[in-house]
Amino acid sequence: MTDYRGHFGQGALNERVDADQLTDRIGLDAAEIAWRKDFIDFGEDDRERLEQYEDLFEENADVIADSFYNHLVEFSETGEIFDRSPKSVEQLKYTQRAYLTTLASGTYDERYFRNRARIGKLHDLLGMPMKHYLGQYNVYYGLLFSLVSDRLHDRIGATVEDELERSGIDGESAAVDTDQLARRLHAEVEDGLDDLHSILKILNLDIQVAVDTYMQSQIDAVETERDRFAALFENVPTPVVIVRFVEDQERVEAVNDAFEELFGYTAEEFEDESFESVLRPPGEEPRPIEGQSLLSEVATDPDRNIDEAEVALETMFGRREFVRVSAPIDRAGLDDLEYAFYIDVTDQKQRQERLQVLSRVLRHDIRTQMNIVKGYASTLGDETVVGPEERRTGATEIEEAADDLLAMTDRIRGIEKVVAGQADRHPIAVDRLLTDALTDVEARYPDCEFVRSDVEDLWVRGTETVEEALVHVIENGAEHNDADEPWVEISAVESLTGDHVTIRVTDNGPGIPPAEYEVLTGERDRTQIDHSSGLGLWTVNWVVTKIGGSLEFDANAPRGSIVTVRLPRADPPADQSQSSS
Repeated sequence: MTDYRGHFGQGALNERVDADQLTDRIGLDAAEIAWRKDFIDFGEDDRERLEQYEDLFEENADVIADSFYNHLVEFSETGEIFDRSPKSVEQLKYTQRAYLTTLASGTYDERYFRNRARIGKLHDLLGMPMKHYLGQYNVYYGLLFSLVSDRLHDRIGATVEDELERSGIDGESAAVDTDQLARRLHAEVEDGLDDLHSILKILNLDIQVAVDTYMQSQIDAVETERDRFAALFENVPTPVVIVRFVEDQERVEAVNDAFEELFGYTAEEFEDESFESVLRPPGEEPRPIEGQSLLSEVATDPDRNIDEAEVALETMFGRREFVRVSAPIDRAGLDDLEYAFYIDVTDQKQRQERLQVLSRVLRHDIRTQMNIVKGYASTLGDETVVGPEERRTGATEIEEAADDLLAMTDRIRGIEKVVAGQADRHPIAVDRLLTDALTDVEARYPDCEFVRSDVEDLWVRGTETVEEALVHVIENGAEHNDADEPWVEISAVESLTGDHVTIRVTDNGPGIPPAEYEVLTGERDRTQIDHSSGLGLWTVNWVVTKIGGSLEFDANAPRGSIVTVRLPRADPPADQSQSSS
């Protein structure tokens, strides 16, 4: 008798299968095997019955293997799977003969079931769908039932012949004992059915293991996908939020670490509130995308409901501009979930704005100065028209125009250097900030009175450029102040919400022309910028908004202006806190 058990695990694909690990994953140990046998009532009687078929199965192994694969190759779907196998059909038939004979080996231990798990996994690796794998068992049923049926017919025939011989003992013909014959035939049929039941039991145990391996593969795939998504969700630097919609109400299911670090909220803190309504500054609403969509370069399914919008949100570091990209989960049972990604575009938008403003100012001022140059240059060459004095005046005007152009380019280069700097944000003491800014301005405007209110232990988060912005605001109040007794007052207080520090600079001068600040506040279109005199306020605005602050302008009564600078509040550094304690 051929021992086929050693044949399993020899194919090329077996290198990809760790049978011991696989059985551990599906929980198929000795105790589990015993429980499964008990559950379907597979016992010693079944083992003995199956063992009686070992010779019969081996004798018919070639016929069954041929018939089995002849049926399967008739279908293109299963034929394609065999084409992917590193084994030839003849080698597969040999493996099928091994499988058939081990069904009746009489040994159904851990090794047996480990090989069954290996077989199921190999079919899965070949990409055979479970419906094909389970469906082919029906082919097997027909082939095995035919063997059992033939064996039962033979035994019934032998029983009838035996009874006929018994009735003709000593050459005398006698009536057949029909009751005894019926009892014997009934016993044979029952015995054959019990044999068939034992075969079905072992096949059922095999199918259970195969289904386990397939299901484990699905579980592994889901867990791998889940782990990949969890790693992406937690490690992507972009804030991501998962929202569930219940009866038109949104509920935050989860936020990633980047979201918590940037906005300072966990999912639980939003409860049933719309998280965007909590984070949006007052009066702000989502806006359509300006310019080119972020998704325009990405090939997307037109049937996918991916949405984009621009939205301003308050972060731990102040107000920032985002593009929100949201998409529902296109999967049954999860269609009430939506993912939203928040891409910070503050720096890009500010860079675009600077280019537009500086470009327009440059074009206007260059055109103005070049008109001066051209006007004087056109007359200087004609000595009959201008005399020596006019020539000197013209040359001086041209030189001054050139100097103005050079000064303007230097100024713009300086602005870009200040605004576009990548300095790290850090806590800055407000008291020190106001002191340094005032020291810088007071020395240059001795005729102006500077009043500074007492400042609590306040800190803001910003860069070194904040002081330059504040110097410009204070200087603006002093430089253009034409009052008989000019003064500039500076105060700083913490906002009621505790997330900002408000620095207010008030003066009694003529006030800032609305034309210069209305383009910053959006009341006038920025295309109306026509000269460089307002670039100082633009610089302040860019510096402040870059670090998450805001800028506001109001008229002072009875005259003058009020410039309000809101900066993100910060906790003092650890060494400052300890020294204060």
